[in-house]
Amino acid sequence: MLSLLFAVSLSASDAHAQDALIDFGTSGSVDTGESDRYVIQPGDTLWDISTAFMGDAYYWPQLWSFNDYITNPHWIYPGQYVVFRPGTLLDPPEMDVPDVRDEGYTAQTAVLVDAELECGPDARFVGQMESSRYSAPHFLADPDDVEVWGSVMASKSGHHQVAEGELIYLDLDDVDAVGCGDVVTIMRETDEVRHPESRGTSYGSLWDVVGHARILHIDEEERVTAVVRIMYRPVHRGDLVGPVITTDAEVAGAPPRGNLDGQVLALGEQDLRMLSGAGDTVFVDRGRADGLRVGNSLYVIHNRDYFESPFEDDLSLPEHVAGRIIITDVSENHAKGVIVRASMDMNVGDKVSQTVQ
Repeated sequence: MLSLLFAVSLSASDAHAQDALIDFGTSGSVDTGESDRYVIQPGDTLWDISTAFMGDAYYWPQLWSFNDYITNPHWIYPGQYVVFRPGTLLDPPEMDVPDVRDEGYTAQTAVLVDAELECGPDARFVGQMESSRYSAPHFLADPDDVEVWGSVMASKSGHHQVAEGELIYLDLDDVDAVGCGDVVTIMRETDEVRHPESRGTSYGSLWDVVGHARILHIDEEERVTAVVRIMYRPVHRGDLVGPVITTDAEVAGAPPRGNLDGQVLALGEQDLRMLSGAGDTVFVDRGRADGLRVGNSLYVIHNRDYFESPFEDDLSLPEHVAGRIIITDVSENHAKGVIVRASMDMNVGDKVSQTVQ
């Protein structure tokens, strides 16, 4: 039998780790005499935990080595705990990761599945998916084609980044275009997107939909006050404002069928535009003209030995499925989707296909 373990990849959060350090010895930890323990929370990484508690991020391989059932150091489960002995100048600190499964903990983010090895290509994530609502707060467009009404001028908050529920002040070119109760989109232009292979074809710019705001008041001086209703990223002063742009789509995901293939053009969630995982937005270089439709699925295909070459394909190796995309919006020459299943990180330039060789 082959045991397959699928887990949600948790993102790093330096602030979270620092908060845990402040709470050390209270609700976030349990005193065990000469040692203390910290319970892993969603958002933690081994790098951040090592930085916060050991004072050196490069302790993380040692921390990983104690936990031999963690096969990928990027995947750690909430509920596991790390035991620390503080140490002295002469006696270095120590750490350990007991297996909390002995205490009856069941990680809510993991599903353990036993499956027989079968003959055929290395395909996974092949089943029918029920209708779900997916959020993809990004779009590709030429800047000249994006309707912009103005920008975020200021905020009542003293924070550099404005959060959901806070008041912002808008500088609009035409205040008559909006009224009290209207909803506007806050957006931000990022990188120009070109085809990863040819580099010749431009697909416009990648835009982040930062959030949506509701107009509360327009005074006699035509100063506009609004409240941030929905936030996908922290709002910055200078972010652009325009009409409502739909970010959600509800679709059912049929298994990939057909012989369409292409490449990943861009990834929406990562600031580096390099790596992405389940739940993130992805753009592919196939669209309506190629027969792609909303609800279609595509595999993300790798040919890799992840130790030797984690980010580049080796075509001497067979194909295997690294993830699955459901298409949520289709343009003439490209489409937007959401990564709904992933076993490895996705990269710009990755092959996408409806078949596995």
